[in-house]
Amino acid sequence: MEIERVKDVYAVHSHFYDSIFGRLYAPGRLAAIRLMDIRPGQEILEVGVGTGVSLPHYPKHARVVGIDVSKEMLAKAEERKTSLGLSNVEVYEMDAGKMDFPDKRFDKVIAAHVISVVPEPLKVIKEMKRVCKDGGEVYILNYVNASNGVIAWFERQFSPIRKALGLGKDVDFEAIIKEAGLSIDHVEKVNVLGLCRLIKCRKAIP
Repeated sequence: MEIERVKDVYAVHSHFYDSIFGRLYAPGRLAAIRLMDIRPGQEILEVGVGTGVSLPHYPKHARVVGIDVSKEMLAKAEERKTSLGLSNVEVYEMDAGKMDFPDKRFDKVIAAHVISVVPEPLKVIKEMKRVCKDGGEVYILNYVNASNGVIAWFERQFSPIRKALGLGKDVDFEAIIKEAGLSIDHVEKVNVLGLCRLIKCRKAIP
C-alpha cells in the first residue's frame, strides 16, 4: 500500500481497532514486552504505535517513544497517555520509512503488526536498524502465513479480503531481515493459533 492508502485505512480502523485487533493481538504484544527485558533508563521506540494499546504495559522506568502516520490513531494514543498519566511516553506523527531521529538513539526498537502493511518493508527495517544502538535489539511482531494444512488453505481464501481491508500483504521476513543486515536471535509463535511470529533481532557492534 502507498503511504496515503495506509493513512486512509487506519483512519477507518481507529474507530474499532482497540475492540477487535487490540484484544486479538494483546498476547503477542505482552510477550514482546516481556522478551524485551527492558532495563531502567533504556529508551524504546515503537514503530506504528497506533492507538497506544501497548503503552501501559511498558515499565515506567524506561522512556518510550511511539510513532505513527495516522493522525486518527495517534489522537487515541495521546488520549490514552493523558488518561493513564504515562509521563514516560511521547508520541509523534512520523513516517517509519524516513524517521526524524538521529542514528543509534534507541536501545530497543519494535514494530508490531506494521511491516506487512507499509509500502516498503525493507526500507522500514533498515530505518529501525539505523536508529537502534550498536548491539541493540530490533523486534518484529507480525502475522505470518501458515505453510501447510487446513489453516494455510483458509488463509489463501482469506488473503484477497485481508489485503483489501488493509490488513497486510505476504512478506518474507527472514529474507528482508537478512538483507537489512540484522541477525535473528529468537523466534516464537504468538497469538491465536500461533499465526503471528515474534522475532528478536540484534544489531551488530562494528
